Amino acid sequence: MKKIVLLLVTLFSLNAVTYASFPVTENGTTTELVADNANLAMEAPYGSSFSWGGFLLGFFLGLIGVLIAYLIDPDWLKSSLYGVLALFVVYLILLFTVLAAVGTTVASTTTI
Repeated sequence: MKKIVLLLVTLFSLNAVTYASFPVTENGTTTELVADNANLAMEAPYGSSFSWGGFLLGFFLGLIGVLIAYLIDPDWLKSSLYGVLALFVVYLILLFTVLAAVGTTVASTTTI
């Protein structure tokens, strides 16, 4: 436990040192933004295909959520697959954490 706390304190302190370790200087350049009605009417050539609904269905329901997301809106398929991937990553992190805890408990209780 002490090692984890020490690691977190070290990471946070290095973050503060790294942030403040270089001088910030300003040069005299300024940028002027001019907008007219013609520019405001233009749409972006790309759109966001990410959907939080699809992601949450994939994350909480797994592969069944992917099927439901596809049936609701086929555009949600990619987002629901991201949700399943995130669920798998969280599962692996929890699995390795439990295995590490059990391994250290077993190693400390056995004597040779």
